[in-house]
Amino acid sequence: MSLKLRLAYLSILLFGSHYTFAQGQGRSPYSAIGIGELTEETTAAQEMMGGTGVSFGNTFYINTLNPALMGKDRVVNGMKYVALSVGGNGYFRNQEQGTLLGQDFGMNLSNLTMAFPVTRAWGIGVSFKPHSIVDYENVVRRHFTGSSSISSYHFSDYGGLSKVGLTNSVQIARGLYLGVEGQYYFGNIVRDTTSLFISSATYSRFTGRSSMSGFALKGGLAYAQKLSKRWKANVGGTYQLGTDLSGERLHIFQNLANTSNGITPLATPDTLAVSDFATSLPSSYRVGISLEKTYQFLIAAEYAFTDWEGISKPFDARAAANIRNSKQMSFGVEWIPDVNSTAYFNQVFYRAGFKSLQTPYYINGIHIKDNSFSFGMSMPLGKGGSYFDWALSVGTRGTLDKELVKENYIKMTVNFSLMRDWFHRPRIQ
Repeated sequence: MSLKLRLAYLSILLFGSHYTFAQGQGRSPYSAIGIGELTEETTAAQEMMGGTGVSFGNTFYINTLNPALMGKDRVVNGMKYVALSVGGNGYFRNQEQGTLLGQDFGMNLSNLTMAFPVTRAWGIGVSFKPHSIVDYENVVRRHFTGSSSISSYHFSDYGGLSKVGLTNSVQIARGLYLGVEGQYYFGNIVRDTTSLFISSATYSRFTGRSSMSGFALKGGLAYAQKLSKRWKANVGGTYQLGTDLSGERLHIFQNLANTSNGITPLATPDTLAVSDFATSLPSSYRVGISLEKTYQFLIAAEYAFTDWEGISKPFDARAAANIRNSKQMSFGVEWIPDVNSTAYFNQVFYRAGFKSLQTPYYINGIHIKDNSFSFGMSMPLGKGGSYFDWALSVGTRGTLDKELVKENYIKMTVNFSLMRDWFHRPRIQ
């Protein structure tokens, strides 16, 4: 069934009168396109600044945007600090199409990252995070021509890609940082179509499962130029190499029946086809500039571009027809009253930002936009340099034009940024 029809007939589960819970980022029809909805690369500290962070970073959190900055400032006063970052996202979505309204909530792990110093100028990081999430359900009911009989089609798309990264970050000159991240992608995307002839109790289910994996590289560069005793200007950029993922695509057919024991298989599932499968991930780049008064004030601006139209192997025909290049503008500010103060709220980082995203989704001649404002705080946990970060983003994605779906959402991101001096050997006086 075409994407237009699937968007036009919204899910009874999604837009029903009840409240639903989903693992992921909340059910969305846009996540049914291609490899799914891409997750943010940011931690909470970067999310609250509109997703900026490619040109700057500090000791108290791991920079997950620019591999050049992941190892920055891991050595403080001669002591080597290991940093651990654990974070998650929660999405609440209000969705509408015409007179239809719905709500959904989803949550997922956003990152698990560790960075540690090898020398003063060399740091290593390892990370695990989701890369894309597919989470969509839709029910379509249609009359047979010339008959009062009704057939029901239940579409269920789920799965996504995950990513493991190994980063090397090196300071090659004063204020100049270089980094490279090796990445391994893996995951499965499942698309189920279950049909039911209402007057009978027999279901037919077609399942398509795409399994894929592959390697990629991301490079980063950052430079800080001192302007005065307290002020400096930062510039930074990253480039993500495009790559091909390979695997297999499995198609299965199964008949089921609605019995007193629930929906049960009538026979062993039939494997219709198993074939080799490949799809491409796009190249992308991000550049940014920031003006910083060290540990007091920072303002940043960034631009990002993803070359979806340049990929050689779209995920499927629907993705080829409905995905275009993506662009993003981000702005952020950071302020800390007095990092040397003993008063708790003088040591808190206060941040805010704005992001304007032209998503990859191009449907019915409309390029879907996503605009959001964000704010949050990084709050100290004791005296060891560890912080609890929280960010709140409020945004709108999509439009009501041409039978499309508009989503108003609130996104909550939390992160624990933990610092530990693992390499310091205590001395007995």
